[in-house]
Amino acid sequence: MNSRIAPHEAFPDLGSLPTEQVEVLNSKVHRELDFEYATDGEAHAETEFRVEEVNEELDTRDMLES
Repeated sequence: MNSRIAPHEAFPDLGSLPTEQVEVLNSKVHRELDFEYATDGEAHAETEFRVEEVNEELDTRDMLES
């Protein structure tokens, strides 16, 4: 099992995942972001988009649970 999700890898529909899996995906995306900054000095556009998408999904779920 990979601890990161690279920009070329398939990305699931977040709405179909349970919150626990979205949180795991969030960790993987952030590890990829850190890796890209460490190795390339900048983030891939797809990774940046995925970070935003996951953050929005988790924020929405948090608001719905409150």
